[in-house]
Amino acid sequence: MHFCADKKHITPIKDFCKEESSFCEYLIVTFTEEDAKKLTSHKNSYCKVNYLSPKRPRFNMNAKLYDYLFVETIPEERTLFFKKIYYALKNAALLFILLDKEQKSLSMEIESELIDCNYVAVNKIEIDSLLIVSAKKMHGWSGA
Repeated sequence: MHFCADKKHITPIKDFCKEESSFCEYLIVTFTEEDAKKLTSHKNSYCKVNYLSPKRPRFNMNAKLYDYLFVETIPEERTLFFKKIYYALKNAALLFILLDKEQKSLSMEIESELIDCNYVAVNKIEIDSLLIVSAKKMHGWSGA
């Protein structure tokens, strides 16, 4: 599952996911219908594009759980978003939040929010122009 509004990182992330498991689904999720329409060229038998309202109570689609969740577009209510996506992840699944390198103060806020939402192994790494915050969903921690 990949929350994004533009195609900047779709191809490398999709290639990574397909390498990890070619029989699964790569789902691109947008928060506006316009963004979803812009990304429909990526649709195929492996890749789906869906618009989800940030007000939606849950983000897991058809009871599917994901091994990886990539986030480039974060709604204003971040903590609520992190709680919703928690239930779209398999146990021990990885979450990657891609930020610009200049967003170090935001990354610190996000790290704290992730911990408050029961994510574990929260780390950050700088690669090229990106600052990536990673975390894991762990089953059984804090009653989750």
